[in-house]
Order: sequence, then C-alpha cells, then structure tokens
Amino acid sequence: MGEAYHGARRSRPAEELKTVAMAKGRTLYISTTDMRAQNGMAQGQQQLLEALVAVHGESVDLLSLGAFPSVARKWLRNVGLQVRVLDGSYPLLACVNCIAWYGGGVVVCNKLRWMKRFYFPVATPLPQSWIDLYDRIVAYYVWPYHLLRLDRAGGKVVVDTGDIMADRHERIGVRRWISLRAGDEKAVLTSEARCLAVSRDDADEFERLYATRPRVISFVPPEHKQLLEVASVPAPACVGFMGAPSYVNEEIVRLLARPEFLNALRAAGFELAVAGGICATIDPSVSAALRAGGARILGRVRSTADYYRQIRATVNPVGPSTGVKIKSVETLVAGKVLITTRWGADATLAAAFPDQVAYVDWPIDPITLADVCIRAVRAPITGARAAAETYIQNASRTLQEMIAQ
Repeated sequence: MGEAYHGARRSRPAEELKTVAMAKGRTLYISTTDMRAQNGMAQGQQQLLEALVAVHGESVDLLSLGAFPSVARKWLRNVGLQVRVLDGSYPLLACVNCIAWYGGGVVVCNKLRWMKRFYFPVATPLPQSWIDLYDRIVAYYVWPYHLLRLDRAGGKVVVDTGDIMADRHERIGVRRWISLRAGDEKAVLTSEARCLAVSRDDADEFERLYATRPRVISFVPPEHKQLLEVASVPAPACVGFMGAPSYVNEEIVRLLARPEFLNALRAAGFELAVAGGICATIDPSVSAALRAGGARILGRVRSTADYYRQIRATVNPVGPSTGVKIKSVETLVAGKVLITTRWGADATLAAAFPDQVAYVDWPIDPITLADVCIRAVRAPITGARAAAETYIQNASRTLQEMIAQ
C-alpha cells in the first residue's frame, strides 16, 4: 500500500467524491455474511454498503458468498439499499462452496478441535472477465481474497479485514474461534490490496505483526439517527447491558449477577437492566441471582433506541479481543456513559467522546466495577449530541474518501 493511500489528504465534498468514483466504472462488493442474523457483521456490512452506494450510486453489484441471492435481495430491501445482486451458475457455485467450507471450518476448528487454523481447501476463482469488468472490488472480511483468488486483481481490491484475526486466541487469550492461518492473513495485508481495519487496536496489531498499517474504519451504527434523538432525552438512573447469545456475554452476565456488584448499585439507588438475546440463554441460577439483586431482565427489546432510552450508562466489561465494539459505539452515540475496559473503547473513541468513557482494569473486580458505574452515572454529561454528530460526520466522510479512490 503506497504513501498516497496512507498520507493525509484534504476532505472532499460528497458530490465531488461521487463524480470521481462514477467516472471509474462499476464496483463489485463481495459479501460473506448470511444476511439472516442481525449481528455485528450485518451492521458493519450495512455501513460499508451505504458508503459504496453514496459514492458509486447504482454502479454497485453484490456477489453473495454467505447467503443465496434471494436472501441477499431480501436483506437489501429491508435496509433500503439499491444494489444489484449477481445471479447465475458462478455466483451459485461460489456461494455453495463458501457456505460448505466455512460451516465445515466452524465444526472442525471450534467444535471438534481437530484443526487450529482455518482455510478454504477448494477455491472458486473470480472469472478473469469479471476482474477486467470491474474497476474496484470490495471484499467484506478476508475470506474472499484467497477463496476467489483476488490477488489477480492487484490494486483494484479493497479488503475490510473485519474482526477475525489469525491466531488471536493464542496471542491475546480469548476463547478460541474460527481463525485464519497467519500466512494467509499476511499475504492479504502485504499484497497490493488496500486493507481497512475496523479498529485502531486492530491496526496497531497488524502493524506489529506485518509491518504494514491499514487505515481504520470508524464504525457508525445503522440506527445513528434514532440514537442521536435519544442523546437529547433525560434518562433514569439505570445501568444497562445488552448482548446477543454468546459465551463471552454469558460470562459478563455472570459477573453482573454477583451480589457484591448488585448490592452496591442498589445501595446507591441505581438499577441494572439486562437486555437482548442473551436473556434467553443464560443459566437459570444466574437469572435468579439477577432478580434477587434487583436487576430487570428485559429480554429482546423492540428497538435499539428504545433500549437506550431506559438507561443512563452501559457496562461493557470486555476482555482481550479484536474488532470494533458495536455496543460501545451505540452507547456513546446515544449520549450515554460507557463503562468498559481498554478493549471496549480505543483511544480514538475516547478522544471523540471525552466526557462519556470510564475505564476499569482487567480482570474485572465486581466491587470496583460497581464504584466506577456509580461515579459515572452521577457525573454530568455535556455536549453529548454534538460530539456524536461530529463523530458520525467525520467517520462517514473518511470512509467515503477511502472507497472513492
């Protein structure tokens, strides 16, 4: 990646960016999400696609590797994006191959533990005629680079690296999950492709590992307009946690159910609310401990904005990890206080929202966590909506500049 890509540039108006991009021809976007789950991958994809459409207009085509074309079209309709989904024999073959081997990798690597690192044994190279047709090819996550042999497209390729990093379970001590081979990851990061990292911490890690630093995408929640409205509304003295079903979130809820944490909150006149799909999967004994300590279990909420209206602060005590922390960004954009570790909000977020981030050390001590929550909830917040608007504008403009080249 050359100096022209990493160097400072003046910001250009959106219309100028669109004019420049449209003159370059068509863009191929390659998706690896299944498009049925409302998770972090879907939100990140929506942000990237919205930026592509804003810059490239109707010249964006989508090759879906994680969902069949009909599912991809339905998802696009639901989020209101005018993108053409490619159909035919090759898209179907590539999709089936990706779904089969990714699913197989999850079983072999995560469930059976027969392998430590994942790869696609059978590639489905993107036809050379397609490579010649498109002026830019944007891959969501690193998987498509090797699966479709995108190395043949050279500098046309932009790769959103996502939150899956090679050997992260060994390097930073997280629960093992499907992982790239380090050699495969390095081949992408040191190729002609322009790579984008989803957090400053991830960019730091890539630089340490491969001596190349990708530019960073600042995440903007798809519901940012609704969250901005929440930022202007007074909130009750309530600390919230919302999460999807996962091992990590189950461990966080176990921590929040500790009597010393709940008793300290209740003594200070504050309440804990737990929301999201995690409420349906936590152990009954943990649910009982939460209720005994005065916590409310909300279950799945009608909308993200409705949830944030009910709380004044979010507790997100994540341990060592990679990737963007979506709940952290949502919290800050909604004008709430964020209580987290250094992995839950990097220096970029802390600088953008200087009055809204309170840090706790890892590993988490429940009494210390309660003390930080109480002080954070009591502290006044000023200029929250202005900070969120500035963050959203800067993040959106920067991403559009990245993909307009």
